Amino acid sequence: MQFPRISMPRALSLLARLSALLLLCGALAASPLRAQPPVAVPQDYEPSPAIWRLSDEDTTIYLFGTIHLLPPGFRWRSPLFDAIVEEADELVLESSTEDAAASLAAHESKYDAIGASRVPTSQQLSPAVRGKWRSLIESSGALFDEVDVLPLPLMAMGLGYTSVGQPSLSRPELGVESVLEAEFAAAGKPVGSIEDHGAVLLSLMRIDERALIGELEADLAHWGGKSPSGYHGAGAFLYEPETWQIEHDWARGVVGEEFDLGLGHGKLAAAFDNVLLAGRNRAWAGWLDARLEQPGTVLVAVGAGHFDGPRSVLAMLEARGLRAERIE
Repeated sequence: MQFPRISMPRALSLLARLSALLLLCGALAASPLRAQPPVAVPQDYEPSPAIWRLSDEDTTIYLFGTIHLLPPGFRWRSPLFDAIVEEADELVLESSTEDAAASLAAHESKYDAIGASRVPTSQQLSPAVRGKWRSLIESSGALFDEVDVLPLPLMAMGLGYTSVGQPSLSRPELGVESVLEAEFAAAGKPVGSIEDHGAVLLSLMRIDERALIGELEADLAHWGGKSPSGYHGAGAFLYEPETWQIEHDWARGVVGEEFDLGLGHGKLAAAFDNVLLAGRNRAWAGWLDARLEQPGTVLVAVGAGHFDGPRSVLAMLEARGLRAERIE
């Protein structure tokens, strides 16, 4: 899923707090107090990320799995991919910047209503673990008061910006979508969206949190409360040192047998999987099926995880009697 890339003007709006949190990665990476000198990510191979082609007599849709944030200097383009970019009449993302901004604004009153009625997470936890909850959030570099008010699914999204207390080198402006959107816009080619970004965010906010709070309580109770590296609950992977193994595998064209959201196997992971993967993959397969009715050449660039596993968008297409051929 793409993160919002806009900030709303009203400081007390839940959406403003959410946008600020989701943009925290950029702020931390740019901070002169915390930023580290750029480090080149070594690549001893020629990139060849996976590409699929879905077509009929007058329509060609290229499917390309993306990484939303990438480190400086990371190479991911192949000659075939560049040829497809040249050939394509249109780019379709999960959500374009313009569409995402409009959608978030359209749903703002609903976000605010959910935020106004939600009891902060710390008040839903027992006194025995509230201090650990604060320590966990503050160790990520995030502002506790901003995270504490967020529904837990959004909190899990918002913490993925630091690694063992250090800013991540990966940046959204270097991610595939940002690069391609700018490139197509410069060429005068349209950029569209495969879904309503604000509606997806709303679905995450509406996940029933009662079981998730109980799971978080248990995770915090088992955590010693000192080093985040010793925390083994949902989201523990966010504190592992960056190795860029996922990025390297993606750039080499590796497609996983299953997509791991990194949230473990509990209730939070199941809720995320249902909203962010299975449901969206099914809807996207329907969109692609319908798009075949319009002639032209389209490049669809969406998160690489949506092409992994038995419930991938590829599997959803096959369930509709459509087969996307892998061409790289």
